[in-house]
Amino acid sequence: MPHKGAVVFRYHPSNRYSFLALLASLEARKGGDDTPILWLDTSRNAEVLSALHRWLEDYDKLLVAYSFMTPQWAETAREVKTLSGLRDRNRCLLAAGGPHPSASPRSVLEAGFDVVCRGDGEPVFPELIQRWAEGMPLKPIPGLYLRTSQGPLYTGPPRRAPLDMVPALPLARGKYGPIEITRGCPYRCRYCQTPRLKGRTVRHRSLEAIFRAVEAMIKADRRDIRFISPNAFAYGSPDGLQPNLSALQALLSGLRERLSSAGRVFFGTFPSEVRPEWVRPDTLALLVRYADNRQLVMGAQSGDPEMLRRMERGHTTDDVRRACALMKTFGIRPIIDFILGLPGESREQMARSMDFMEELAEEGARIHAHAFIPLPGSPWAVRKPEPIPDDIRSRLERLISRGKLFGQWKAQAHLAQCQSL
Repeated sequence: MPHKGAVVFRYHPSNRYSFLALLASLEARKGGDDTPILWLDTSRNAEVLSALHRWLEDYDKLLVAYSFMTPQWAETAREVKTLSGLRDRNRCLLAAGGPHPSASPRSVLEAGFDVVCRGDGEPVFPELIQRWAEGMPLKPIPGLYLRTSQGPLYTGPPRRAPLDMVPALPLARGKYGPIEITRGCPYRCRYCQTPRLKGRTVRHRSLEAIFRAVEAMIKADRRDIRFISPNAFAYGSPDGLQPNLSALQALLSGLRERLSSAGRVFFGTFPSEVRPEWVRPDTLALLVRYADNRQLVMGAQSGDPEMLRRMERGHTTDDVRRACALMKTFGIRPIIDFILGLPGESREQMARSMDFMEELAEEGARIHAHAFIPLPGSPWAVRKPEPIPDDIRSRLERLISRGKLFGQWKAQAHLAQCQSL
């Protein structure tokens, strides 16, 4: 006989960190949460329809949770369309969250989802699960778009969560991963969703909460510690514009003390990065003293001064050169992000970016190349990407052949061009 409802997380490598935050939000509920969690991973499970049919034999109903970014949207929409073939579709609630649904909720509902969560998921998810499990209306929960027979229903502005509202990781379920230490970004980059979806006010997780998670990871013999932050050097900064060196030192020294020599701290590497103007002798000295990585991920995004101004990056090419040269003196290799095919970007501007990439690569940097994709919720959401000319592609390929460049720029360029048709 079927048991009560279960939550199905539609796993994808790009959303694993989002689901850790949602699981942590369930643990923060008074009395915890014993909702069964099922993981739908098509690399391990059968295809989606058969997996859901099988689980519907064991549970009264399923809440199928998707979290995705814009590059996964087309594939996700196709998959959701196939779910109309579910024999028991009325027993499945399809819920979506993450950057793309938050920024384009109506189109996500139109594709077949029942619920879209905008913004931070932690204040919403536990209440959504509880009301769904008890058969109660979802309308009282702020921050949702609901599909109704009368059309989309918006339940009101979402709530922003203090990071300490929930544990840093779902430790009770034995799930580990990078620890999010900062959310929000005060900068205005026109291609980016983050300040619009997560806010321009930075929010930091407390040292106590971070160290609690790290100590639990050490106890579980997880000794490689990584972090999620839009600008790792901004930890503890009250405005995200000026460093708080005392907070940064307290974080890094506290990590080192807890891990001693038996663990490793990776700071300012994926899934974090740093900004060029934050690369300074004092921030690098802290990194070298306490952390184990000897490379840093840093956004340059363009080698053309006019394009940097138009995208409102807030730094210059000279800031990038200076940061890379300074890293070199500290024995740190720069991993530099660039975007090609930006709106209105001329062939000459792309060539200047290529010149800059080649210059930095000759000095020891590794280039991470991207192609511009219009992201819903960003100021350039409706701007078309520029095609990357063949001669620019050839120069990118030459850097790849020398081991100086990597990235998904080809797939991104193809996706962006398909979206613009």
